[in-house]
Amino acid sequence: MIPFLTRLWYPLAGSGSRSRIPLRIAGGAACVAACAAATAIPSGSGPARAGEIAHQTRAVTAAFRRTFAVTSRASSGPGTLRRGLILANAGPPGVTTTIRFRVRGTISLLRPLPAISRPVIIDGTSAPAYRRGGPPVVAVNCNVQAGLLFARGSARSQLLGLAVDNARGDGVTLAASFITLNRDYIGLGLRGQPAGNRGDGVYVSPSSSADLIGLNRFAAVGVVANVISANRGNGIELSGSSGNTVVSNRIGTNPAGSRAIPNGGNGIVLTGRSDRNEIGGTAFVDKATGQANNPTGDKGTVTPVFVVPPLGNLISGNVRNGVLIGDGSRDNVLNGNFIGTTADGDGAIGNLGNGVWIDRANNNQLTGCKFVNNPFVYYNVVSGNRENGLRITSASNSVVQGNFFGSAANNAATVRNRLDGILVDGSSGNTQVGGVIPLGNVSAGNGSNGIEVAGRAHGFTTFNTFGGLHAFGGAAPNGNDGLLITATGGDNLARTNVMSGNRHNGIEIAGNASGVTVDPDIAGLDTDGTARLSNGGDGVLIDDSAHGNVIGGTLRSVIRQNTFSGNLGYGLVITGRAHDNQVIDSFIGTGILGLTALGNGHGGVLVAGHAYRNAIGVLTVKPPSNLISGNRGNGVTLLTRTSFNRVVNNYIGLDRTGRRRIPNTGRPVLNLGRFNVVAANRT
Repeated sequence: MIPFLTRLWYPLAGSGSRSRIPLRIAGGAACVAACAAATAIPSGSGPARAGEIAHQTRAVTAAFRRTFAVTSRASSGPGTLRRGLILANAGPPGVTTTIRFRVRGTISLLRPLPAISRPVIIDGTSAPAYRRGGPPVVAVNCNVQAGLLFARGSARSQLLGLAVDNARGDGVTLAASFITLNRDYIGLGLRGQPAGNRGDGVYVSPSSSADLIGLNRFAAVGVVANVISANRGNGIELSGSSGNTVVSNRIGTNPAGSRAIPNGGNGIVLTGRSDRNEIGGTAFVDKATGQANNPTGDKGTVTPVFVVPPLGNLISGNVRNGVLIGDGSRDNVLNGNFIGTTADGDGAIGNLGNGVWIDRANNNQLTGCKFVNNPFVYYNVVSGNRENGLRITSASNSVVQGNFFGSAANNAATVRNRLDGILVDGSSGNTQVGGVIPLGNVSAGNGSNGIEVAGRAHGFTTFNTFGGLHAFGGAAPNGNDGLLITATGGDNLARTNVMSGNRHNGIEIAGNASGVTVDPDIAGLDTDGTARLSNGGDGVLIDDSAHGNVIGGTLRSVIRQNTFSGNLGYGLVITGRAHDNQVIDSFIGTGILGLTALGNGHGGVLVAGHAYRNAIGVLTVKPPSNLISGNRGNGVTLLTRTSFNRVVNNYIGLDRTGRRRIPNTGRPVLNLGRFNVVAANRT
């Protein structure tokens, strides 16, 4: 056994010559031997003595640059991992020791390993029979002792190819910066069996930053950097730690990513002002084939190509949330992660909470492409979770672009989140869901709503969302609405969305919601606005005491104006005690060009309940205010208990030019209410 091997120059007594003597330093004798060598050197003149001491220091430093070989699986003694760490800790600050393995199997500890206080590379990939890129062949069974601690002074250390399990607390604690964890099992044994640590798998403390949890330098598809599963706490906790990168890991599953081996807490939690961390990455090309991820096939024009984003993490099967960002943590980014799914993104291994929960943490992002990319090239697929796909609570300036919620990665099947695809609640402000093409999201196939905006949320925008259908594809119904807004905060906008194919309504504005603008959107038709993709209820439903909302306006994009057609119920319903809502610049019952009939099943517009002071059209614009044509049933129906509503300046039963008839099958307007005004309409 030769743990350290170096050569030291010694001056010969009484002469100016030197002899190069091989020095073997075994076990704890390292420091003793080095110090003995130093004391054996005779004294001389001041400068000569200083030169000799300087040379001795360089020689001893060289010794600590050498490799220590682990030759025993014992808990302590010569050739053990413990002895290697003791020797590494005895080295000069900043000098790295590499610990390699000449044995494989499990090291069962009888007492904790020493905290690591100098840079060290613990290289389990050097063990006999390790296969490059394969699972670990060396395990540290902590036997309910403390786990590994990278303490102050250990910056730039690496833990490579080890399984660390059965610690009484956290498996691995990082208390120094620039630490790398790669090819490790944290919470699993060598056969991939559960052997969880009692705390977190990996705990990153406030004194640690800029760590690499997982490596995939060449962004190769299929790389599994670490498997962090079966721990009683969280898989990874970043506590006041910033600037870290977490890539290519499997967190909460087996190594194959095919079934759950849950962590008892969250998959990843960022807390205590953990800022500027990147979870995943933006690579989307399979380097082996040269193919780029293109799940929509250039927006439906060519055959799709599916490449799992190689730097993303699989975060599934955990007892709480997949990812929790809380406690003021900000400026964190998630790219390319599959959260709640199998490794291919097409099956469910749901987290029992939300896929991602951003809770009282501002300025965080989930992004799946840039403006210059095809849509969704490095999407987060947040599907299959037992609560919501994404929940944003009392957080401001969240950005959500280019992701799937409830859809499978293949853009053809659904992997539903049990509740909403996206829920924005509390006092959340200025949440941006989507953007100009290609920055929109898919929220489809979820158990409840595609998107729900609740509480006092304000400044919310959904822009280019596919709500209830696959991207540029067919129906993938949400169990309730495509978009439900009950938020009272105001200034909430639904712009350029397609909310079609849902079990109930395309868009619902309910509760005491106010300050909502819907302009311009499609509800009940496909993305081109030329064929039916029916919602099972109404295109737009305004109910309860919702008030002061505007359906229509002057915003323009690839959708020319609101088009609410092809629904099994009405195109638009105002009911309950909804009041002071306005409907303008909307086509109800026709195609998007307003030239062909794609009627709603029950009628164009229904005003019911005790609805009052609502306006279907205004006199201050060039006609038509709205186009209400081609529906089965009446164009507009106002029932008996409605009052003070206005139906003015609309084309009812005509095309958009007013020259050709597209009749509704019933009356143009049926007014059974009190003090309603019907005037200046062309029929």
